[in-house]
Amino acid sequence: MGSSGLLRQQIEARIPSAFRVQARPQGRYIPTGMHSMDGIAGGVPMGALTEICGSGLASSGKTSGLISLLAHASQEHFCALVDVSDCFDPASAQAAGMNFSRLLWIRCGKSKQKLRPLEQAFKVADMLLQSSGFGLIAVDLSNIPERYVRNIPLSTWFRFSRVVEGQSTALVFIERQPHATSCAELVLNIKTSPALLSGNLLTQLNFSVEVMRTRNKKPGQAVRPAFPVRAQWS
Repeated sequence: MGSSGLLRQQIEARIPSAFRVQARPQGRYIPTGMHSMDGIAGGVPMGALTEICGSGLASSGKTSGLISLLAHASQEHFCALVDVSDCFDPASAQAAGMNFSRLLWIRCGKSKQKLRPLEQAFKVADMLLQSSGFGLIAVDLSNIPERYVRNIPLSTWFRFSRVVEGQSTALVFIERQPHATSCAELVLNIKTSPALLSGNLLTQLNFSVEVMRTRNKKPGQAVRPAFPVRAQWS
């Protein structure tokens, strides 16, 4: 037996699961409610990390995408939202059909802990993953300045991707830019398209979704389906 084989044997003797391939839930997705995107990507994959990105401008689309995802996921799964900046709007979620009895809403920065909201969010997300009781865990980082999110070590993203692998949970981060690189199984970039007006009243918001990365597509093979979101007041 060579040195590499001996080393592997010693590691397996101490950690039996070290080289075990984890079984990933195959073909299991949670629909986002954005029908054209669901038709291409199938929804957000369970047992994997997903990033939904959009600009920091108002009406960029990523918040609407998050609410649509939560509303659809809560019809079948228990969901957790880690709200880093306390910007979740329950009224919009209710209008989208959210089942609030299946939603755990964690508002970071509201406790007496001395942890910064970003650090608190990642610790909470880790605890939620360890509980294995949620079909969807969404972490909204969209209002955190890029200079802070950019400093999150790649090892942190890698750890999240490894922990969620094999679980019946979809882990979704809402951001301005993608940061998890190859640790993410699905990366979506939502952009605003021209909106429809009725007189001076905005009646419909149009967005396009760029599928930047999927399990079956490498970065650079993007697809851009469009979807409309009707304004609540129209």
